[in-house]
Amino acid sequence: MSADTDPASVVVTCPECVRLRQSAYQAARAGESCPRGVTPGPAWSRLARHVANRHLGLLPGWVEGCACCEELIGAVNHAAATGLPGAGAGAAQAGAEHRALHLLAAPDADVT
Repeated sequence: MSADTDPASVVVTCPECVRLRQSAYQAARAGESCPRGVTPGPAWSRLARHVANRHLGLLPGWVEGCACCEELIGAVNHAAATGLPGAGAGAAQAGAEHRALHLLAAPDADVT
């Protein structure tokens, strides 16, 4: 993925992103929370997981002041320090999915 790729254009042009995003918006209309709210629901979590797994290069860095980012950084660092590869991979995946929510959410949204 090139450095000048616009994350929004990928989320709009990737067929799986489009399908998952439509599902998330339908769930939001039905009352499920979304990243612009406080707690993302399962449909938004599926979209975040897809973005983290298929579009990793688009993810923003850790967000300063985000308690969840800080907690996940701690988990990644702890797993690295203890040499637990499975735990490290799980923490890294959780961190990528959380950072994907930052990508999908409004800049000032709380995506805990």
